[in-house]
Amino acid sequence: MPGIRKAKAVRAIVRPDRRDEYLERWRRYASAAAAVGARVRLLEDQVLPGRFLELTEHQAGEGVELALEQAVQAAELQRSCVRREGDEVLYREVRLGV
Repeated sequence: MPGIRKAKAVRAIVRPDRRDEYLERWRRYASAAAAVGARVRLLEDQVLPGRFLELTEHQAGEGVELALEQAVQAAELQRSCVRREGDEVLYREVRLGV
């Protein structure tokens, strides 16, 4: 049976004049996350441009969460956001047995 997968959703608000910077920083994060086997998605609100939902899904395992946190810090995502920290939501997979 494969291991449990975890997911993290983070909301971010980015000013229009920092959007390109944010997207470049997120590309760096996405590349580092992929290197540890994570799948990432970046969604932008259709009504309020600059409001993003960052999704990261990964296999639970020793050191993976730390590697992902280090990737966030290395990309300095919060530097280009009006708000990012503290809006983190963590999920873990629920196995239904179907």
